[in-house]
Amino acid sequence: MNKKNKILVIRFSSIGDIVLTTSFLETIKSKFINSEIHFLTLDKFAPILEMQPNISRVISLSNSTNLIGLLRFKKYISLARYNYVYDLHSSLRSRFLTFGLDVDIKTINKPRLLRFILFQFHKNKFPKNFSTIMMYHQCINFDSSIKFPDTKLVVSKAEQVCARGFLNENKVGDSFVVLIPGAAWPQKQWYSSRYGKVINKIVKKTGKDIIMLGGKNDKICEEISLINNHVINFAGDTDLREAMAIISLSDIVFGSDTGLMHIAESLGKPVSMILGPTSVETGGGTYLKDSVNIESDVWCRPCSQNGSLKCFRSSQYCMDYISTEIVTNSVLKRV
Repeated sequence: MNKKNKILVIRFSSIGDIVLTTSFLETIKSKFINSEIHFLTLDKFAPILEMQPNISRVISLSNSTNLIGLLRFKKYISLARYNYVYDLHSSLRSRFLTFGLDVDIKTINKPRLLRFILFQFHKNKFPKNFSTIMMYHQCINFDSSIKFPDTKLVVSKAEQVCARGFLNENKVGDSFVVLIPGAAWPQKQWYSSRYGKVINKIVKKTGKDIIMLGGKNDKICEEISLINNHVINFAGDTDLREAMAIISLSDIVFGSDTGLMHIAESLGKPVSMILGPTSVETGGGTYLKDSVNIESDVWCRPCSQNGSLKCFRSSQYCMDYISTEIVTNSVLKRV
């Protein structure tokens, strides 16, 4: 009988990056047929990976863990006797936890120089087919000409039943569209006034309900709900798993380059993703065949890795040049 390989995969944050690792997990599972995969992440993101078919165990770490706590955690990892460790984060914390372990450790090579050239000189030297999923797969021998596995998350039937009950209580029809306008940084958010116009056009053309999801701190959700009474605002009313269940029941999802959009694709839902200051080279963008990236061709984008930098121009043209017609049509074509 073949010996089972114990494998540890590390990715602490954030939502989108963690979701994209599930493609790599599929590859690892096929590479090591008889394997047990553990996944180390921050505790606030651990629920994302519940019931993920390629993970045997999710190990969570608090973001506030101090040095003593990390030393204890490092000892735990050492005692677990993993055969392989894949560090898909390559941070000071992940390197500290894996340094000195008597195990085969593979760490992603972040394209820092290529990013610098892209952001500072606006010269794109990245390979044509570069993506975050490709970057993860560079930890193993792979054929870049072969399509990478799709990302995959799982929502249980019980979660869907509860979500459907919640939707029924709020008089949401069986067929609906999900809007996710919020993002970690304001520069990644399109304009609430334009979202309001898109909502009106979609409702008029399809008659479908439009649900808005997000966190309690996503002020743009409140702004949109104040100017448009056709949208149903659930921002701040669901936890992560509940939001996933609602998305899994939807027809299509549209909105910002943010984690919930990647979750939608991992649940098999087509998305229309609005890319302003970010791009595929920075980890944004869609992966499913039926999904669409909505972006403008301006010389200054992308301007930062995660869209955190304030725009230095008189207006944020990467968002200005994205019209309500483009966004509306991208949804209507696939709804």
